Amino acid sequence: MSTNKSEESVLKNLPLRPLLALTALCAGQAAFGAEPTDVFQLRASAGVEHDNNVERAANGGTTDQIGILSVGLAADKRIGLQRLRADVEATAYRYQDVDSLDYNTINYALAWDWSITPRFHGVASADRRQTREVTTDSVTLFNRVGRRTERNELLEGVYEAGPWRLLGGVQHTRSESTEPRSWDASPKVRSARIGLGYELASGTSLIGRLRRGDGEYTDPTPGAPTGDFRETEADLVLKWPLTGKTAVEARLGHLKREHDTAPQMDFSGMVGGASVNWEITGKTRLVAGVSHDLVASGLFTGGHVEADRIYLQPLWQATAKTAFNLRYDRSVRKWKDVPVVSPDQGRRDVVEFISAGVDWEARRNLTVSSSIRREKLDTSLPSSSYSASIFAIAVKAKF
Repeated sequence: MSTNKSEESVLKNLPLRPLLALTALCAGQAAFGAEPTDVFQLRASAGVEHDNNVERAANGGTTDQIGILSVGLAADKRIGLQRLRADVEATAYRYQDVDSLDYNTINYALAWDWSITPRFHGVASADRRQTREVTTDSVTLFNRVGRRTERNELLEGVYEAGPWRLLGGVQHTRSESTEPRSWDASPKVRSARIGLGYELASGTSLIGRLRRGDGEYTDPTPGAPTGDFRETEADLVLKWPLTGKTAVEARLGHLKREHDTAPQMDFSGMVGGASVNWEITGKTRLVAGVSHDLVASGLFTGGHVEADRIYLQPLWQATAKTAFNLRYDRSVRKWKDVPVVSPDQGRRDVVEFISAGVDWEARRNLTVSSSIRREKLDTSLPSSSYSASIFAIAVKAKF
């Protein structure tokens, strides 16, 4: 499993995040914003969604309203050469009619950007993302709505020797689903990584990395993969500030996963992706990217899944108080090397997401946001494709 847990890669399974358009806008602003000074901020939001297919059923489904309440805290503090960052948010989702779908999330991103000297520095971080997800079961041909939790802990250091960069680190990742027969069998992986890179005065850098990981599957469902596996991943990462307003990042690598007692689940192949952040004008920006990933099939009988993704996200700050955002996201998943006896043999899923939103700053610390989005799954599995349309409105306050 690739360990690149950027916002782009986390969405490869397309969990259905409420108010994603607003989240995307904030992410885009952060990508282009100047490095912050000391920050301590509380926030709260209340919103409602109208969803015409809350259970993601084929051929239409149940319409419901979802109330959403959240509270959060963001902090960013510098102490000498050290920088401490934290962002924690708790959210409750409550359905008016289908209350069996009620759920809560606690998400956090904690980091210590440590530095012993200006040349020897690194990061210690811990992240958790909980999101709603839809699992399409190839056996029952039902779509199930659940919750996915992804964790990532990292300790990494970099030593600068002139333009050369020497890095090393350790990492622990874990992915879990509340639904049985999850798409990746809920793996956890412990990894060590080393790398060597070169950075030009312009800020352009090229880093080669080698990661070695040991993992195991934790999905207890009968028929899910069990046992340990080993991962080896080598990649090249290019960071290129093309201009003062355009930045490009690309990764090309090879991933290999081997299983001690189940060689039919082995897989390997090329992985990677590219993204661009382009500040077109002082009021318009574009975030776009593509990716190619390999993940386990979730089947003890073997095989793997190839996932290809493309996304586009234009942002327009129309006035000092009004901003518009669009997002298009398309993922194609193909099941490879799956035995003929499996219902997933030859399976192909196409997941599309499109949204449009507007944010209006009603007061200095109060923003009203609304969005409309459409989610769609076209799958080769019979009677499992679905679509849903969602309208959302929320009020957010900062203190």
